[in-house]
Amino acid sequence: MKRFTKAIVAIMLMVAVVVAIGCKKPNDPNNPNNGGNNGGNGSGGNNSGTELPAGMYLGVIGFNQQLYTKPITRLDASAINETKQFIDGLQLGGATLLYHAVNTSLDMLTSNGIPKDLINVSIVNFTDGLDEGSYTFSNYSSGTQYLQAVTQRIRNEKIADVSIEAHTIGTQGNDVFSYDLTEFLNNLNGISSLPSEKYVHFVTNFSDVQATFREIAENLHQQSTNSTLTLRLPVPDPNTRIRFCFDITTAPPHEPNEALQSQQYIEGVYINNSEGKGVLTGVQYVGMSSTSGNTVTAVSMEPPFAVFKFEGMKDTDNNNFTNSTIAHLQEWKFNTNANAWIHNSEWTNSGNTEVTNDYYSSLIMLNLDCSESLGTEKFRDLKTFAKEFVDVLKTN
Repeated sequence: MKRFTKAIVAIMLMVAVVVAIGCKKPNDPNNPNNGGNNGGNGSGGNNSGTELPAGMYLGVIGFNQQLYTKPITRLDASAINETKQFIDGLQLGGATLLYHAVNTSLDMLTSNGIPKDLINVSIVNFTDGLDEGSYTFSNYSSGTQYLQAVTQRIRNEKIADVSIEAHTIGTQGNDVFSYDLTEFLNNLNGISSLPSEKYVHFVTNFSDVQATFREIAENLHQQSTNSTLTLRLPVPDPNTRIRFCFDITTAPPHEPNEALQSQQYIEGVYINNSEGKGVLTGVQYVGMSSTSGNTVTAVSMEPPFAVFKFEGMKDTDNNNFTNSTIAHLQEWKFNTNANAWIHNSEWTNSGNTEVTNDYYSSLIMLNLDCSESLGTEKFRDLKTFAKEFVDVLKTN
């Protein structure tokens, strides 16, 4: 009986030890006294089944010999102020845990809830130096191995089927000498998406860092916006070629073929499908782009009109459409008998056109190098640039 009792006690002790080990709390990445979590390998997918309200979500990591993390939050007015205060509170320090900061930001993205209508997932890195010591907070035996793992995560992992875009702004700091430049540029590429010419921003003049931050923020904001152009037009005969010109500003009456002068237009051939709906086929977008493709079906038929919607409208500078974009919109039809484009003087854009902008969700991490090599003055400016980045992201 005593042997049986001792065996039971031994088993219970073993279970207690296993449970204690399994429940061991990992290093807290929000604690500046450690280097963040030390898993290092990362995992794909999203571990949270939580669906969050639509919006622009941002988290921030400041890094030197430590990681200082601001959790990912939806950028409402309160969160914007909190994020700016967090950036203001960052301090300079020694070492540069670059790889570890990027890897931790990936962990934060993949463990966050998924916002509704998620359209973009991005990481924006800023650094002025070489990585120092990241691998000591990982399962890897060298910085090279850690960088390779981070690169694979950036280029292979997805969140809710959305690929991760990683931008890196790099400027050569005081501790990057000419013989280090190749390694420095290799680092910038390794923590960025492909193609490098789009996602790697090597800035030789620190004053240009501000413009680079702004450009990235504006592009991220544009990606989170769906600009829709609605056109209501009288139904033409089948097989009629139609051109909507955006840039002809001369007063009527218009001469035949004046539409050929346009550098901004949407053109297509009108047909009726088997369901009696109008369809524009062979659609061309000149001086603009759209996600609606080359075949656009009317969203409604309102005899004698057909209503078309063109999604994701952007101009040649990748800016979303606005009401000013359609201020001079005109309709032209190609007359086969006259072999010329004829202006439709009975159609006006007033009451027949509309531009709407809908905002979708983005998950973004901002990683800021806070190493001593920046120096006090540049670090102060970096904080200003980062806070402007936050403002541009939220500006609708």
